[in-house]
Amino acid sequence: MKSKTIEINGKPFTYMDEVGDPYVFNPMAPKDMEEILETTAHLLDECGIEYFLAFGTLLGAVREKYFIKGDDDVDVIITDEERLFASLPYLQEHGLFINRIFKTELYTFHMEGRRGHIDLYVLRPLEKWPYKDRCVSIRGHYAPKRFFEKIEKGGCFIGEKAFSCPQNPENLLEWWYGKDWRIPKAGKATEDVFLRRLTLLPKKYWRKVMKRIKRLF
Repeated sequence: MKSKTIEINGKPFTYMDEVGDPYVFNPMAPKDMEEILETTAHLLDECGIEYFLAFGTLLGAVREKYFIKGDDDVDVIITDEERLFASLPYLQEHGLFINRIFKTELYTFHMEGRRGHIDLYVLRPLEKWPYKDRCVSIRGHYAPKRFFEKIEKGGCFIGEKAFSCPQNPENLLEWWYGKDWRIPKAGKATEDVFLRRLTLLPKKYWRKVMKRIKRLF
């Protein structure tokens, strides 16, 4: 961890940067997860930044009505990276500290006195892909744009607290985790269903597909 200073709105902003540090994944305490999610949601609302639950956090909210037991972080998606970046000083002033910045992809925050972190993924359009008008990218995880056309404020619950989520989140969870997403599984990984489908192709067709993909980039 090292101190890093960047410029935001023409002013210097200093934070503790953990990019490159060894990352230890330990299960978060449910109370810590509750507090960091509630604080993040509240501050994003104050800053006018749209967000919604994602990945394992969305899976837990829909399937368990709570966090998944043993999960090691909280996941949300934001749609306005420019506003989020401009709001970093305000977030830090109110107890949400940035510790990793991957432009166009991911912003990771923590709270003092709480173990674990929350990842804010950036929803962005595809730049090079045959279906770029129909799909979006979330740090390399592709998904049809239709899943995110309408965000339902207060559409999912973690315990008794309501949070924003995509409308009909079951469809998105099936895309991310497969048709058996309702069945709890050991381990933690978000599978890109598109890529998983490709790997199931016979090898001779897989080689042809990979050659075509490489030509696009």
